This record gives sequence, structure tokens and C-alpha cells, in this order.
Amino acid sequence: MVVKEYELNLSATEFVYFLECPQKFRLYRMLNPVPDKEDFMENRRTNSSYKLRGYKGSKDKGIGYHLFFETFHKEYAKVITEKIPPVEIQEDNVKLLYWVIQQEKYLEAKKLYYWYPFATELRLMTEKQRGIIDCLELCETKNGLRLLDYKPTPEPNDELTLLFYANLLNDYRLENVEDERFDYKVIEIGNYYYQMGVSEIYNLTEMKNSVFNKTFSNMLEEITNENFYPNKSSCWNCNFRIICKIEPSKYREY
Repeated sequence: MVVKEYELNLSATEFVYFLECPQKFRLYRMLNPVPDKEDFMENRRTNSSYKLRGYKGSKDKGIGYHLFFETFHKEYAKVITEKIPPVEIQEDNVKLLYWVIQQEKYLEAKKLYYWYPFATELRLMTEKQRGIIDCLELCETKNGLRLLDYKPTPEPNDELTLLFYANLLNDYRLENVEDERFDYKVIEIGNYYYQMGVSEIYNLTEMKNSVFNKTFSNMLEEITNENFYPNKSSCWNCNFRIICKIEPSKYREY
């Protein structure tokens, strides 16, 4: 496998896969080539987008919730002050937890415009990164943006994934100065764990940015040098372990 220059563009999924096992990243990339920028920016996340990509069946339900989060403010802004939420919200605990949090934000903001997200399901692609940012909010100080990633429950690489998205947006701002949507930098990052109804927010510090940039640069260098060494400790829960069995003999030491 010869790595081409255009292939040095990573999604958050690919970034995490390489951290887990470079061979896992390689197999995923072989099945999912880097998309054309125009196609990536225009497409919308749907269940069909994840067919044959090694995702577990639970991914479908998660995508449904992401679509609910994306359209929530458009659908429910007119009734957000109601004491009793709509029936379809009451019947789903994930949606009910989200309703309660969004209602609290509305009341705290006292109907100011920044209760509404700055952006949702934001697709961005830069020279080295691409991804879908779940939600951007204008911080209460109005001096920057809060970047939120929606996940069902906590995972080991959550903070690194957030740094990936923050770096993606801030690099996009530098590469697209003519795009007037982004006058603000990301200054806070956080996860909303929708199965728990819990948010964890962190300040985006220069130290955290520095750690991410070093990790990311080293990763691109290893990909350039075709260092796709297998990490045996990741095999037990890997969706690609069956494919690995047909790899050349140097990888058959699993």
C-alpha cells in the first residue's frame, strides 16, 4: 500500500482507530477511501451512510438520536416553556433528558439568542482533517464557541476526539478566512452523554492543543511511512479481526 498525499486526511473515527491499532485504521481506510471534499460537505448523515463499514447495529439508533438533536430547536422552540413536554418526548428517556437540559438553557438565557446552537451537524473538511461537529454553542461570555460531541456513554478517547474537532474548526477558520460564519474560536469543549443526560465541559487550553498537535503530527508521519503495525491488545473487540486473517504472513501472529 503506497500512501498518497490526498490520503493524509483523517476523520475522527480514523484518528481513534489508528490510536487503537494502525492495522485497524488501514483496513478501515481500504474499505472507506477519502471522500471528495464537495461530496463530503454536501452529504447528510443517514443510516445508509454506515452500511458495510464495520459498525455495530446500535449505530442506527445513535444516528436517529443525532438527527433528533440536530432538529430539536426548530421543532420544539415554540413549546419549550411548557411544563409537560410533547408525548413523543415523554416516551423516550434520551429525548426527555435532552428536553430538560435544553429547557434549562432557555430559562437561564432569559430568551436571549444564544440559547439556540450556533451550528448543528456542521460538516467541515480541511487539508488534513474532516468531520461532523455535533453542536456549537456561543459561550455565555460571547467571547468564543463551545464545541459539543454527542455520545451515548463515556469512552477512553473522548477528550482526544474533542481536541480533534476543535483543531478541525480552528484550522478551517485559518484556511477559509472568507467564511464569515466563524468569527469566534473554540474556547470550550465537551461531551453530552445522552444515555445519561450528563455533560462534561472543559476549557480548551494551549497545553491540550499542543499535546493533540504532537500526537496528530506523529500519526501522519507514521501513515506516510506506512507503519501499520498491529496492536494485538485491541483484537478482542475489533470489527475487522476476520479480515485480518487474510493479511500477509507478517500480520498472522494474532
